[in-house]
Amino acid sequence: MKQIDRLIINSPYEEPKEYWSYDRERRTFSRKEGRRPAGYVVASEGSRSFDDPGIFVEIPLVNQIRPRVRAWREAVKIIDDRGIESLKIIKGE
Repeated sequence: MKQIDRLIINSPYEEPKEYWSYDRERRTFSRKEGRRPAGYVVASEGSRSFDDPGIFVEIPLVNQIRPRVRAWREAVKIIDDRGIESLKIIKGE
């Protein structure tokens, strides 16, 4: 089994660039590019074991919203004369 040398691999201030992917059959982790799909893990049916790897259940709505949030952030990002990025606050009309 591959050991995880660093659990936290992304900046808390940027969109994730990589994530740890769990292979349920081999019970190993591998590093993958991109953002991990949103979801949660539930115990397998009939499981009575603490080492049950569970079943990943995706949350489609969150995965649909993420690209829209990314596009919004890019649209409102401004860079001031010192080169510092910030978000422009847009007030409703």
